Amino acid sequence: MVNQFAEEDNLIRAASFLPSKEELKKQQENAVSAADPLSALLYSDDRDTILYGIFGDLPDYSNPDMEALWDEVLEADPEVIFEYCFRKGIDLFQDDGRPVAPWRDIAVMLKAIDKGILQLA
Repeated sequence: MVNQFAEEDNLIRAASFLPSKEELKKQQENAVSAADPLSALLYSDDRDTILYGIFGDLPDYSNPDMEALWDEVLEADPEVIFEYCFRKGIDLFQDDGRPVAPWRDIAVMLKAIDKGILQLA
């Protein structure tokens, strides 16, 4: 997959919130020494790091409005979502051309802001 939306320089790059190689190594070491290393490895991802980095918050899917937005994003063509996020100022793509793991969550947060469901300070 190629990031066809990458011509803008003033975008927030979601991938810039991914942990560095050193941070990843530390996370892996912490997971190994955890009480339940398998669970620590299985449930460690960069979703929260990226979402907190961009929005300072996570989507609350217990809210029916947020859940409806998730369904809307899930049913949409990914290319439409990529372009939507790009137009809202967020580049979802990593250097290898793949979108960051929480790209749908990012779209949900942007749509929640657009619809007035979520207000960020």
